[in-house]
Amino acid sequence: MVNEKLQLAIAQATGGSSIPDVILPPVNVDGNFDAVDIDMLQAYAGQTSFSNHEMSIYDGAKFSGGFGLTQVQTVDYWTLRARSSQLFNENLYARGLIRRLVTNEINTGLTPESMPDETIIGVEENSLTDWTEDVETRFGLWGKNPKLCDFKGVSTFGDLQRTIRREAIVSGDILVVLRRNSTTNLPQVQLINGNKVQTPFGDDAKWRKGHDVKHGVEFDRLGRVVAHWIKQDNGAGFKRMPAFGEKSGRRISWLVYGTDKRLDDVRGQPILALVMQSLKEVDRYRDSAQRKAVINSLIAMSVEKTNEKMGTLPGQGGAVRNDTATVTDGDTGTRKLNVAQYLPGITVDEMQVGETLNMHGGQGTDVNFPAFEEAIITAIAWANEIPPEILRLAFSNNYSASQAAINEFKIYLNRVWSDFGETVCTPIYIEWLLAETLTQKIIAPGLLQAWRTATQYDIFGAWVMVDWYGSIKPSTDALKQGKGSELYLKLGLTTHAREARNATGSKFSTNVKRLKTENELLAEAMRPMLELQAEFGPDETDKALEAVNEAATTLHAVADDLNN
Repeated sequence: MVNEKLQLAIAQATGGSSIPDVILPPVNVDGNFDAVDIDMLQAYAGQTSFSNHEMSIYDGAKFSGGFGLTQVQTVDYWTLRARSSQLFNENLYARGLIRRLVTNEINTGLTPESMPDETIIGVEENSLTDWTEDVETRFGLWGKNPKLCDFKGVSTFGDLQRTIRREAIVSGDILVVLRRNSTTNLPQVQLINGNKVQTPFGDDAKWRKGHDVKHGVEFDRLGRVVAHWIKQDNGAGFKRMPAFGEKSGRRISWLVYGTDKRLDDVRGQPILALVMQSLKEVDRYRDSAQRKAVINSLIAMSVEKTNEKMGTLPGQGGAVRNDTATVTDGDTGTRKLNVAQYLPGITVDEMQVGETLNMHGGQGTDVNFPAFEEAIITAIAWANEIPPEILRLAFSNNYSASQAAINEFKIYLNRVWSDFGETVCTPIYIEWLLAETLTQKIIAPGLLQAWRTATQYDIFGAWVMVDWYGSIKPSTDALKQGKGSELYLKLGLTTHAREARNATGSKFSTNVKRLKTENELLAEAMRPMLELQAEFGPDETDKALEAVNEAATTLHAVADDLNN
C-alpha cells in the first residue's frame, strides 16, 4: 500500500503542492501487445517529468580524448622489412625469437603422411596401403637430394622449409616459384626474397587492361592474384612471374606469409613488427647496464682525503714486484725497460691521517634489469602465442605447470603445421605427384584424368590428400603419457596411428612392419637357446651359460697378461 502522507511530503519538497495523478497506459482493446508507447509509462512513483535524452556517437573512448588520436594507417612494408632485418642481424632477442620459432615449428622439416580416400576413389579398403608407403618413400628421396628439389641445387627440402619460414617471419612474406627440371621433369623450388616483389615503374609498368598491380602483386578484374612482378638484380627491369600456367593451370608462384594477414592486405608484415620498439629499447637497456658495469669495474678503488696533507699513495706503495721487460724499438733492435707489477692482494701498511679507501665495482650492476627483461620477453611471447618458458628455455616450474606450457605450445604448433603444410608443402607435393604420375614412376589410375576434368575435383582431391607433421615435443613424463595413450586405445578414443605420431612422430604402419622383421630376427637368434632349454631344462642351461661366461672371462684375462 502506498504511503500517501510520505508521497505528499516528497511532492511538496520538489515544488509541488499535491500528489500528482498517476498516468496509466490505456487499456489494450485489440489484443496487440507487441508495442507500448514509451511516453505513457512512468519511471517510478512520484516522478513528475520525463528524463532528458541526448544523441551520442560511440567511438570506443570512455571519455573525451580517452582513446587518443585515431589513426588511419597505411602500412609501410619497405620500412618494416628493413627494420625487421636490422633487428634480426643485431638484436639478440629478435634473433632468439626467430630461431626458437623456426627450430620448434620446422626443425628438420615437415614430413608427409599420404592419406588417399579409397571410398571416393572407388577402390577396395586398405588396397592403397603399399601405394602410400611407396609415395612417401619416393617423396623423401626427392626431398633429400638438393639437385632434384632445389632450383639452385644446394638445399634439401627440409632446408628449403626452414628458409621459407625464417624469411617469411623476418620479411613478412617470401615468393615461392616452382620450376621444372628438363632432365627429370620433376619440380624444383626457387625462393625469391619478398623485397624483390615490387610494382614496376617506367617502361616496365605495362600489364593487361583491367588488371591492377599492388605492391608487386597483379590482380585481374575479379581481384584474383594472377602474377607477381620481380625486380631483377642486374638492373634489367622487372620480370612478370605468372601465378598459374595459362594452358596447364598448374601452380607456378605464390607468396607465403609469416603472420596472419588481414583480408584486404596484399603483403605480409614481419612477426617483429608489433614488438620492434620494445625489442630495440630492451636491447638498449641491456647495453646501457652492461656499459655501466664495465665502466664502474675499471675503477677498482679510490682514496678519499678529508685533510690537506700529503698523500701516501697507498695503492702504489703496497705489494709490488720490480721486473724488466724487453721490447722492440723500431728498426734499431731491442731495449730493456724497468717495470713494476702488482702482486695479488695489495697490502696497505700505513695511511695518512684523513685518508679513506673507497672500494668500487659493486654498484655498477643494475638490479632492476632482470625483472624488466623478463617482463618484456613475457609480453613478446604472449603476443606471439608462445609460452614464456619455451621462448626463454627456462623450465623452473613443477611438472604440471611445465606440461601445461608444452600442451599450449603443441596447440600452437598444430596450427602452424597445418597452415605451413597447406600453403607451402601441399602445393609442392601435388606438383611432384603429378610429375611422378606423368613419368609413370607412380601408378595412380584416374588421377591425371581427374586433374584435367574440373567436375572430378573430388577424385583428384582424394588422391592428393596428405597431412604434414613436424618434430614432436617429447613429454616430460613418458610413463604418464604412455599410460594415458594405453587407456585411450582401450576406450577407443584414439588410434595406434595417431598415438604413434603424437608420442614419437613415427608412422604406425612402418613401425609394425619393422617390428615384424625385428621379431623374426630375434626369434631366429633365440632358437638355439630355446632348444637347449627344452632338452636340458632352464636351470641347467643357465648354469652352463654362467660357466661359459666365467671361462671366457678367465681366457680374456690370461690373454691380456700375455699381451702385456
